[in-house]
Amino acid sequence: MQKRTKLQAILQCKCPRCRQGDLFEKGFGFPKPHKNCPICGVRYEKEPDFFQGAMYVSYAFSVALFLVAGFATYYIFNDPEPWVYMAIIIPLVLVFAPFNLRYSKSLFIHIFGDFEYQPEKAIEKQDT
Repeated sequence: MQKRTKLQAILQCKCPRCRQGDLFEKGFGFPKPHKNCPICGVRYEKEPDFFQGAMYVSYAFSVALFLVAGFATYYIFNDPEPWVYMAIIIPLVLVFAPFNLRYSKSLFIHIFGDFEYQPEKAIEKQDT
């Protein structure tokens, strides 16, 4: 069993309790979260609409992406016309939307989910 730090669990989108199970189902596109951890069985959504709070994290990620892309466009293209900014930034935000959603939910559940790290829970579930 691999030991993960909290940061590794966030970046790899793993369960906040056992840090082994996946938060999301496998596949491409917009991520679909599991209701429970496939390894330790903990329920991810502590209350109805728990992940609604992740939209604030997602908003912060989007603003950061807008700012970085805007400044890069400004310096690379020497302050181009407004349509150039839109032609670069809008597709960039749309391409990164699934990643934004995935990592905003992962960060949100790890910070605000109030789950205690219990690696022994993963072992118990795997043994049974």
